[in-house]
Amino acid sequence: MDVSELAGMVSVGTLLAFTMVAISVLILRYVPPDEVPFPSSLQEIIDSVSLRYSTGCQNVTKEKSGFYAGTSTESNLPLLGKATAIEYPIIVKLQAQGNSVRNEGRRKIAGWTITATCVGAFLLAYAASDLSIPRLLRFIVCGIGGALLLIGLIVLTCIEQDDARHNFGHSGGFICPFVPLLPIVCSLVNIYLLINLGAATWTRVSVWLIVGVLVYTFYGRTHSSLLDAVYVPATHADEIYRSSGES
Repeated sequence: MDVSELAGMVSVGTLLAFTMVAISVLILRYVPPDEVPFPSSLQEIIDSVSLRYSTGCQNVTKEKSGFYAGTSTESNLPLLGKATAIEYPIIVKLQAQGNSVRNEGRRKIAGWTITATCVGAFLLAYAASDLSIPRLLRFIVCGIGGALLLIGLIVLTCIEQDDARHNFGHSGGFICPFVPLLPIVCSLVNIYLLINLGAATWTRVSVWLIVGVLVYTFYGRTHSSLLDAVYVPATHADEIYRSSGES
């Protein structure tokens, strides 16, 4: 094999991996999965943690919803007891639902913004690389791609990152500085280099990708460890990891 062809194959694999990691960092920070898989061997620990959480929620509901009868000597509010013992579970429930709706809206905005950012990076890199495109069209496509990238950077900078990004087995989360700037710049540079690798390299990579899809379809899916996996809420992941380590 020609050394230049081999270098192209090595480069395209590395750049594809770096690009996927950069995009995955944005996804993990802004729209992490609600549930994470655990092996079925941890079923007992998962059940105990889930029971602990459900029991804790019931206790909190009882504490917040209860009030008792009292006398005027115990409080200035006769027959109602202390004012601090009166809570409004309906209001608490409505507040929780409001927070859930806002979080869902934030996740949708972040998801569409990440998608637009990836499209913008591709358009900008492609227009800057392909000299066969008419000059005016190149400037237009570059402008559209640059605008999408800039808007995506601004929106992701203003949006709060998801709290669940830390719940993946350790308290620090996935460590990456200068988010979202660094992943976006990394994606743009990698896509630009990928486009300039040449058609012959992409032909070989496409063949290998098709082979990989066939292997996954006819073997990987049926032998995957995720077939027997137990999916639990991401908020419980840290405690399950700690419990499994202690046991």
